[in-house]
Amino acid sequence: MVAITLAQNFSGTYGHNGNDKLGKGVSTVNREAGETCPGASDFCVECYAMKGNFKRFNLQAKFASGTINLPKTLRDLFRWHVSGDFDSIEYIHFAIEVVRNNPNTHFWAYTRSWDVPELLPHLETLRAIPNMQLFASCDTTMPMPPEDWRVGYIAGDDRFRGMPCLEQECSKQCPTDCVGNPKKGHVSKMPDCKTCGYCPIKTRGNVSFKLH
Repeated sequence: MVAITLAQNFSGTYGHNGNDKLGKGVSTVNREAGETCPGASDFCVECYAMKGNFKRFNLQAKFASGTINLPKTLRDLFRWHVSGDFDSIEYIHFAIEVVRNNPNTHFWAYTRSWDVPELLPHLETLRAIPNMQLFASCDTTMPMPPEDWRVGYIAGDDRFRGMPCLEQECSKQCPTDCVGNPKKGHVSKMPDCKTCGYCPIKTRGNVSFKLH
C-alpha cells in the first residue's frame, strides 16, 4: 500500500537520514520540546533535546517554525519525536493516519502524554496499530503507566523490568561518565536503534535509558 502525501499544519520537521543513535536512513519527525510536551514531568527540566547539538545548532527554533510535510512513501523505520511529543487529539489522529497508511513501515515513539487523561484514549488507538510500537516514558516522579503498555524507564528506577538500551550499554570498559557517546571511546553492544530493532520491531518488553 502506498501512502498518500500528508501535509498538515502541525509544527515540526521531517527528516529521513536518521542520526548516530537511530541509524542511517531512519525517518524522523521532530517538534519543539516543552511546547509540545503536555505530559512533561519535573524530570524534564534536564531534557536532552534542550542541550548539546540541539542547542548548538538552534534546532528548537527550526522545529517550532517548520511545518511537517511527509513524502508519499516512508522508509522502513520511522521514529516519532527525538524532540517533542504528542500534544493534541488532532495531532495524534494525524499520526494514526500516517501509521495506518504505511503498513510496511515500523513506527515507534516514547511519550509522556499517556499521563494526560484526555489524550490517553487516542494514544491507545495509535498504540493498537500493528506497525506502531508506543512506549510510555516514565521516571521516578511519575506514576506507573497503564499495565499493558511497553515502558521506557530512566536507569535507576526500582520499578524497571526489561532490557537496558543496548546502544547505550558498553561492550568494553568506558569512562565512568560514558552514556553512549562514541567520541568518548564508547563501543556499544548495538551500534544503533536500526541494528538493534528491540524498540521499533519487537512487540513486547520494556527498556531503560541512561541520562544523556
